Formats: sequence, C-alpha cells, structure tokens
Amino acid sequence: MTFLTIWPSTQTSANKLAMTFAALCFAAQTAQAGNDIETLNFDSRADFKHFADSIANVFGYKPLQPAESLGLSGFDVGASLNFAETNYKLSNQSERDRDMLPMIGVHAQKGLPGGWDVGLHYQMLSDSQASSWTGEVRYALVEGGTANPAVSLSGHFTQASGIEALSYTAYGIDLAVSKGFANLTPYAGIGWTLAKVDPKVDNLQPAVSLKTEERDLVRFAAGMNINLLVMDVLVGYNQIGELGTYSIKAGYRF
Repeated sequence: MTFLTIWPSTQTSANKLAMTFAALCFAAQTAQAGNDIETLNFDSRADFKHFADSIANVFGYKPLQPAESLGLSGFDVGASLNFAETNYKLSNQSERDRDMLPMIGVHAQKGLPGGWDVGLHYQMLSDSQASSWTGEVRYALVEGGTANPAVSLSGHFTQASGIEALSYTAYGIDLAVSKGFANLTPYAGIGWTLAKVDPKVDNLQPAVSLKTEERDLVRFAAGMNINLLVMDVLVGYNQIGELGTYSIKAGYRF
C-alpha cells in the first residue's frame, strides 16, 4: 500500500518537471532570434576583448545550488531558464545596451563519500547551434547543520561547442555558503574564472588581426532554493565580470 501511495505522487512530480522543462524550452526558443556566431566583425582588438566578456557571461558556468553537500545517497537534478546579459548582438557583433539572451540549462549533481560532490551542467543558447557544458567537483569545507552554515569549495571546467567563428573554454574556482531555514535555503558565493576566447575565422575587417583573448574575471552568485515537497524551485543570480544572469530552476534535490 505504501508503494502504491508513493508511486502516483512521484510519477506526477516527474510529469510536472517534464512539462516545466518543455515550457522553458519553448520560452527560450521563441524569445530571441539569430544567435549563431558565424563571422567576426571588429574595428579593433579592444572591441574583440570587450566582446570576449559577453561570451564568458553567456557560455560560462552558472552555479544554481546551495553549498550544502548532498551526501552519499543524495542527488540534485533539474532544468533551468536563464537570461544572460550581453553587450553585443552575437551574430554580427554590433554593440547593444545590455541585451538579455535566453538559455536553457540541464543540471545533475551526485553526492560522494567524504563530503565530495560531482556535477555536470549543460546549457544551450536559444535559436542557435551553440551550447556549453561544465564539469564540477565540489568539497564541503563545513558540512553545515542546525546552528552552522554550510561552506563549500568547487572547481570547474567549461567548454562551448557549435560556434563556427570562435572557441570558448574556461576554468575556475568558487567559494560558497548557504544556510537552511525551514524549506528555504539562501546561498551566496564568490569565485574566479579564466576564460579563453579563440577566433577561428579571419576578421571581416582585414586591417585588424584578432588574437586569443584570456579574460581573468571575478564571479558572484546568490539565490534561494525553495523546497515544495514534490519538487524544488530555485531563483538565482550569477555575475561574471560586469555582466549578470538571472535564472529560475525546477527540479529535485535530496
């Protein structure tokens, strides 16, 4: 009887998550057009360097979880809708005043013994072939409890694909803290990332030769995880350099 009682509830929750993910995909795909980067068109190397910051924010890793370790039997899976700031229209590199690009993310983390967690995160840019994935290893410096906040240190590597005109890779570290209060878990973090943007095609302005840009950027993160029993909802903000990303994530965290 217990199994029969739990199973319909679990199945219903899974259906809700699938419907949420489908809705997020539809929202992202209809919100923006023409985001493929097939050519590069810059008047100066300084412009390309500035453009590299937007690339780092759009395709960079965006942590969307509290600092608390999941434990050996724990996991965190979910889908997110993210709106990333950019100072450029990606397809033709014309300057903009903080455009928002919608992206869909899929996230999975698994707890390991000794306070370690591992994670894999995938995000895709709307109306584009471009996407990026991130592998993450996280260690609980402080496990956290009733009286103490959880503190974690993580390292991550990111690589983009599906971009014809350039390549993007990055690695970094983050220090995060979180504290649960009933069904609410606010979190915050600070970190660093080294982003590498490498041109793969010639600049349309022949007088300006572009070279690989390595951007050394500070990261900030903050958000709130809300446990709704049947699922978790998280609202978060990430900032890489001077550009931010606003996110909402739905999933399960145990």
